[in-house]
Amino acid sequence: MSEGIKKFITERKTFITYLLISVFVTVIDVILSRICEIWFEEVIANTIGVVVGFIIQYILCSHKVYRSKTIKTLVIFFVTWLLALGLADLIVYVVREKIFSGNDGMITFLVAKGASIVIPFFITYFVRKALIPVGSDKNKEEQVTSRE
Repeated sequence: MSEGIKKFITERKTFITYLLISVFVTVIDVILSRICEIWFEEVIANTIGVVVGFIIQYILCSHKVYRSKTIKTLVIFFVTWLLALGLADLIVYVVREKIFSGNDGMITFLVAKGASIVIPFFITYFVRKALIPVGSDKNKEEQVTSRE
């Protein structure tokens, strides 16, 4: 059984690393978003949490997941982040204002925040996976070395 688990983890190492980084970033995002709701309205507070999360996630993912720190990687990360941010804010607005009619309770917060995390997570992961070649920094170094 342990061989099966090892194989499962090995085959999905990139996704698992991305997931763990995302969970870490999410904890920071959720705490920061909830604290910011003291001073800002829900969507702005959510945006602050997501912006801080983006910065942390880009730094960690560019090193640990994609092993690529090129301008192209940054642009793809930023554009997919903007799309995810728009989607997350839309989800927060719809859940908080339309579904729960402006309720500010913890359950409403958690439902809105949870949906705004899970849905964009999968969308951005698969879009980034398709657009960012893993190890492109290494491939770039190999191309330069082979030319010399």
